[in-house]
Amino acid sequence: MISSDRPRSSRGQLLLIVAFAMVTLLAIGAIVVDLGLSWMLHRQEQNAADPASIAAARYIEEGDSLATRTKMHTAACFYAKENGFFRADNDTCDSARLEGRLQVHWPPISGPFAARPEMVQVVISADHTSFFGQFLGRPTMTVKTAAVAARESTSANSNSLVALDPFSCAAGKIHGGGTVTIEAVVNPETGDPFNGGYVHVNSECTPDGAYNDDCGNGNGAFKQGGNGGSTITAPHIYIHGTCQEAGGEVASPVSEGADPAPDPMSTLYGPAQQGYPAGWCPTKQGPLIVYVQSVPTQDGCQWSQKDTTITLTPGVYYGGWKFSGQNVTVKLQPGIYIIAGGGVSITGPTLDSTPASVGGDPDPAVDPARILIFSTDNTTDPGCDATIGRCLQGGIKISGQSSLRLWGLDSGPWRGLLMWQDGRGDNPTAPIELVGQGTLDIAGTIYAPFAHVKIEGNGDSTAILAVQIISWTWDIGGNGNLYMPYDPSQLYQITQQGLVD
Repeated sequence: MISSDRPRSSRGQLLLIVAFAMVTLLAIGAIVVDLGLSWMLHRQEQNAADPASIAAARYIEEGDSLATRTKMHTAACFYAKENGFFRADNDTCDSARLEGRLQVHWPPISGPFAARPEMVQVVISADHTSFFGQFLGRPTMTVKTAAVAARESTSANSNSLVALDPFSCAAGKIHGGGTVTIEAVVNPETGDPFNGGYVHVNSECTPDGAYNDDCGNGNGAFKQGGNGGSTITAPHIYIHGTCQEAGGEVASPVSEGADPAPDPMSTLYGPAQQGYPAGWCPTKQGPLIVYVQSVPTQDGCQWSQKDTTITLTPGVYYGGWKFSGQNVTVKLQPGIYIIAGGGVSITGPTLDSTPASVGGDPDPAVDPARILIFSTDNTTDPGCDATIGRCLQGGIKISGQSSLRLWGLDSGPWRGLLMWQDGRGDNPTAPIELVGQGTLDIAGTIYAPFAHVKIEGNGDSTAILAVQIISWTWDIGGNGNLYMPYDPSQLYQITQQGLVD
């Protein structure tokens, strides 16, 4: 006779499995409840922190003082209380009584906007009962939420050099035997130096794995190369990875392991070539220089005649520029130059945007004409595609044997921009290279979000680069000395007001 009864040992094992499963389900349920409560509290904190940061940012332009910081904290606390936080704890918003649960940081101390003086950060933290934590001796859970708001009118980004590449070693590099000096000029309205001139390298390259705010041997995200006489001096160098000193000296304060700097121009769109007239290309006809209008199907403007001066007017240049020759001067009139495919190659001639005087000769006392060189694809020719060289966005390579004098625009929506490698083109990694054997006088923002930028000065006199470089990677130096004054009036103006994070 076969019995249908299960062995008692089997029934005992089943009971244990069921009991264990019930405990597991209860634990999962407790975790789900805890996570749900944390998410709800975070959402409530965000609803309070956002208006609190905007309210605190109203006082940024009053300047740094105890009174300003008190106003920021009071304004932030008001909106936190309006959203249900700290009502019973503190009617007066006394920071000591809040025990750090409401923090106002100006400038922000963490995140992508750390150390930005035009921004303020508000952090709210609160506790909720933890169901799962009861079993682990932690009956409450703390949820912390931050918001950042900005208030600036006509200021430029405070960085002089930004390398956006998040991975490469030597993403930011100094080379050659000269010096690179970055310093903020004096604000004529206040008599004090502007706040800016910083260097940011976003690469995480940390081969030794240690942050000590000092530059050593081996690879690093930032590399001071060159020989023993080269130096870089800047207000501060912020490096997400580590610093490498492979020749020369870093005579600047360094912070390794710093937060990456965001691309402040990532939402910016360039001028549409369909809205601008075609440029005019020079051609030699006997003893005369004749200018022929650029057309979408051509291979670009080309010139190699020696002992001449050619003058270009703003507009769209299809297929790019290819200029060479001895004792040649290329003069640019003020305005926007859209290089629609092909890029720029100027090897040998002097490139000068100085306006001509009445007699036709350059007047050294006159500032260079304000220009923007925007390199992108040819989007006008319907027969163009990414396989045709003249249609494809190209690099910008300018090597002047005598001088390079170029200043960015002084008006319009792209005010302060000097050179721009379109990050939305088909070849956004095409590099920008500027080499001056003589005078190097450049001012404005150079923006190449996915490209390498190289600037080299080899003249006997100190080259003046009132520039800001925001690019994937950059390499600055040469055998001459480079002076980089941080002057916001010469740079692209980034206006930010309201909530940014």
